[in-house]
Formats: sequence, C-alpha cells, structure tokens
Amino acid sequence: MVVYCVTGGTGFIAAYLVKTLLEKGHTVRTTVRDPEDVGKVGFLLEFNGAKERLKIMKADLRIEGSFDGVLQGVDGVFHVASPVLVPYDDNIQAKLLIMLRSIPVFQLNFLNFPT
Repeated sequence: MVVYCVTGGTGFIAAYLVKTLLEKGHTVRTTVRDPEDVGKVGFLLEFNGAKERLKIMKADLRIEGSFDGVLQGVDGVFHVASPVLVPYDDNIQAKLLIMLRSIPVFQLNFLNFPT
C-alpha cells in the first residue's frame, strides 16, 4: 500500500491533498504542530477513509529533526507546510490596509490583446 506524507495538514492546499489522497484509497500521514487540538484538526478526521488510513502526526518546521520519524517509510511527500511567523501587533488591520492600498492596480483591456 502506498503511503504519502502531506506536511501542514490543516492548511488549505494540504487539506485538499489529504482529502484527495484518501479518496483515491491511499494511506496518508499529515503533520501539524498540535495533533491534539481537535478544533484545528477535527475536520481532517471527517474525510472519507480518515478513520482507517489517516494518521495525524506532530511536527514543526522550526524544530530540526521533528520530521524524521514522520517521513520514515513513506513513498512520497507533498511538502506544502509553511511556518506562520506573524509578529504580534495591536494594529495589524490598519497596517494591512496600508499595504494593500500601496499595491498598484493594473487595468487590462482584453480587447487589445491579439487573438
């Protein structure tokens, strides 16, 4: 039986990969920082085949060696995890709005594109 590892299992792309791999009958190991946090990982357990073929494992990109046991014996890895490094900021919404307003908006006239 083929076993895949999907890192960052609660992320949007990772969760979709976990769901798809389970639907195709594969065994999946997925990594999260806290597998005991049912509020964050519970939805993964609702996927078809999760009870039989999904293992949610603890790993953290910031901790060297935390993936060693997880990756041992897998046939393939989908590495889609990304560390979440957001500094605490009381005024994050205002800063995001300033940043978004500074991005130039280009208006494309599709009628002028060659066909």
